[in-house]
Amino acid sequence: MMNIGSFIPRLLAITSAFLLGSAAMGTESPRTFLWVWLQNLDGRWKDYVDFAADWKCTGVVIWGLDGWKQTADVKGRGSEAFCRELVGYAHARGVQVIHGFGLNGYDEGRHICKTLPSTNAVIPEKLRNTAKGKDSAGYIFCPSNPDALKLMRETLLRAADTGIDGFNFETADVDYITCHCAACERRFQSASETEHENKPPRWSIEQANWAIELLKRERPKLWLSIEFAMQRFGRPPYLDSAVMTQLNSEIDERATVVWAEGTYPPQPICEKLAGARRNIGFYVRSAEFMGRDGPSKIKPADIIGTMRRLWPLHPQGLMYRSWRPFERWAVNMAIAAEAMRDPLQTDAHFAEVERKAEAMAAPGQKYSSIKHIVPGNLASPAVARTVACSSEDGALHTLVGLTDGVAEPDRGMWLTERNNPKEAWAEIRWPTPQRIGRVRVFHQMDGHYRSLDYVIECWTNGAWQAMGDTPVANNAVRGWREHVFAPVVTDRLRIQITRSMHGNRMGVGELEVYAAGEKSR
Repeated sequence: MMNIGSFIPRLLAITSAFLLGSAAMGTESPRTFLWVWLQNLDGRWKDYVDFAADWKCTGVVIWGLDGWKQTADVKGRGSEAFCRELVGYAHARGVQVIHGFGLNGYDEGRHICKTLPSTNAVIPEKLRNTAKGKDSAGYIFCPSNPDALKLMRETLLRAADTGIDGFNFETADVDYITCHCAACERRFQSASETEHENKPPRWSIEQANWAIELLKRERPKLWLSIEFAMQRFGRPPYLDSAVMTQLNSEIDERATVVWAEGTYPPQPICEKLAGARRNIGFYVRSAEFMGRDGPSKIKPADIIGTMRRLWPLHPQGLMYRSWRPFERWAVNMAIAAEAMRDPLQTDAHFAEVERKAEAMAAPGQKYSSIKHIVPGNLASPAVARTVACSSEDGALHTLVGLTDGVAEPDRGMWLTERNNPKEAWAEIRWPTPQRIGRVRVFHQMDGHYRSLDYVIECWTNGAWQAMGDTPVANNAVRGWREHVFAPVVTDRLRIQITRSMHGNRMGVGELEVYAAGEKSR
């Protein structure tokens, strides 16, 4: 639990508010948003909206929502119809939806480049074969081309008309190379751009202001924001960054400029930026926001301390970005939601928030990916065991899906990476040997990745031994298939797959393991 003094940070926050003249206790609270990528939710977007409602957030920022698309793409991202459904549900829960949107690059830029090939950006020869230069081909369009802007206008308005409450913009220069046609080089003063440095600030300013002017004229009720990462512009405390000062002052005041720098944005630059611009926000990124392989999680006290520093600056908006609101991510996301709303609450209150969120993130509870604990199932997260696999999708269908209690056609699955593996395996290991006699496997109902050839093996006498009626060849079963065998005492079991219906990856929907004679319920 938190080990943070209760009186001194509160006194410092109140004193800072008084000295800065913002009187945070007596002014309107900032808008508060949780920020995730749609595909990281594994289809559980309603649970994400519910999480925001539970913790009284203004709304959710979702990237990959893609409300401008006619149909969802193969990665399971959004579409116009899906966006409308999500927005309707969120509004019923009192939650606003902010649509993440790339003003160039990303899916939006790719759409324009593919639809209008003549609008593709000009990438100079010196940058064409760099990593960013290669990534830019087919993703960055020329913003000096009127046809590109006409299509971008249609794309923005189509997304806006799904009922969303606003946009969260990026302008892509951080991840791509900007256009270097003659017109763009003159407009954005970009001739000195390198792969990573000398990004032209006018690229962001002009594209953002174009979109802000368009939307404030044609869809004036939308809340608009654009985010920038401080670390792009030097080293902390960034006070000597002329580019930050320029962006902060020249982006249209009708939009909130949201500044981010990990979990510890330096206070001196935050004060400078807030002092120069009223419509400003801050975006705190959890150390875990890159997902399962991200850095170890930050402490709740760090999040609270950061919000207590930022609150007296009276930001118009605060955002917290993480992987998703389940498992270990849920605890810090709940702390962040409560701290963004009012960081001057007592430490005892935040300790109770942490305790409550931890309980709700336990297997089988509301904030867990584990939706159902099956009694007697030795593979269940309720049992002491570890789970490993040969590889996993990493975004949509991860190892968690193997034992999450969800046996459905299109979610709660474990699938390998899309790398045409020759075989795939997932292993469960127990700290002490178990007497096992039955295994249940759920194969995909639609058959797209149904396992055709596979074997259930237990580790006995120093080697893997096939169990029961396995190996299986040409499996035709969709849904549950059970394998019963003579009892064996082992500390590990695995399913090994050598062929599936779609050869570029393999996996199964659910795996249950039972002691000899134990009946599933």
